[in-house]
Amino acid sequence: MFSSYNNQSIRKLVIAFGSLFDEIYVIRKNDSTGIEEKVKVPITFSSKEKFLKRLETNSSITDKIKTQINLPYMSFEILAVSYDPTRKRNKTLTTSTSTPDASGAIVETNKTFSETPIQILFNVYFYSRSLDEVFQILEQILPYFNPEFNIRINFNDIFKNVNVPISYREFRLTDDHEGSLTSRRMIIGSFSFLASSFVFGEIKEGKLITTFDETIVMEGVDSVSEPTPLYPIHGIQINDDFGTFSFNLPTDNTTFRTSCTWTATNVPESITEIKIVHEGTVIYSLALPYQTTSLTASQVSSMVSAMCNSLNYCGQSTSESLKFSILIKNGFIIESKYFNVNILECSGIC
Repeated sequence: MFSSYNNQSIRKLVIAFGSLFDEIYVIRKNDSTGIEEKVKVPITFSSKEKFLKRLETNSSITDKIKTQINLPYMSFEILAVSYDPTRKRNKTLTTSTSTPDASGAIVETNKTFSETPIQILFNVYFYSRSLDEVFQILEQILPYFNPEFNIRINFNDIFKNVNVPISYREFRLTDDHEGSLTSRRMIIGSFSFLASSFVFGEIKEGKLITTFDETIVMEGVDSVSEPTPLYPIHGIQINDDFGTFSFNLPTDNTTFRTSCTWTATNVPESITEIKIVHEGTVIYSLALPYQTTSLTASQVSSMVSAMCNSLNYCGQSTSESLKFSILIKNGFIIESKYFNVNILECSGIC
C-alpha cells in the first residue's frame, strides 16, 4: 500500500521558520564609557530542557580550559503536529506540471494528489541574563505578527510559492533568580507559534495526454474522428451567463453580484485582481484573496459609486446603454467579459 518517497515538506518548513529569527540583535551599552555594542543572537534547533542542560555543563576546549555558552541565545522546537480539517480539499483532486521538449511540445508531466493540511506548533525560547535584552528581542518580533506572518515556500516541483501563515499565540517569561551568588541568573522567554502548512504525497511522472480521438460510428456512415483538447491546467473561467445580462444599477446590484461569479484553477498568486474597465480606462479595481469567486454587496456598491464618479453622472441618472468589461487577473492568467448597463442611477449615490 505504501511506497517510499521523501518530499521533505516538514524539514523545509522548519528551516524556513528558523530563518525568520536568524537576524536578531541586541544592543549593549557600557554606562561608564557610553560605547554601544551590537550582538547577534544565535539560534539553534533544540528543546528547552536539552539546551538548559547544555548551559549548565561547561564544554572542554582543553583538559584545563572550560567554557560556557554566552548569552543571549535562542532555540526552537516542534511541540505538536495535528491535522487541520478546515482546509481539507477533495483528496482525489490532482495537480500536475508539464515539461516542454526542444520543439516546445509538452512531452511529460508530474502529477500528485491533493495536499494534506496540517498545523505545526512551534516554541521559540530566548535565554538572557537581563530583561532589557529580552524586551529588545520582543520588539524585533512582535510587530511582524499581527497576528500572523506569511512565508512562501517552494515545497516541490509542483507546489511552488505556497503561502504558509504563521500565527502568534502567546508569550511567557520565566525569571530564574533563585540560587547561590555564584550561579548565573537566567531569564527565559517563550514564544508560541502555529504554522498552517501542508504535507504532500508522492509525485509521479507520466505522459501528458493532450488530445484523444472520439470516434462516432453510425450504420452506413463512415467513422468521424475529431480531437478534443484536454481541460487547461491553469485558468480563470467567468460565468458564461454573466455577459448575456443587461443591468440597471444600483437597482440590480443583487442580480449583478449573484451572476458575476468565476472559478479559478491552479492560479499562481495569493491575490486576485478585479478591474472594471470602460472604453479602455480602469474605473474600479480591488484585490481579493485567490479563493474568492464572487463580489460582496459592499464591493458592488463601491463599484457603482466609482462608475458614477468616473463618468461624471453624480446627482443624475442616464438611460444610455453603457458597455463595461470586468477583468480578472491572477499572475499570468487574465480573463475578461463584457457586460451592459442600461440605466445608471447616480442621483442618490454621490
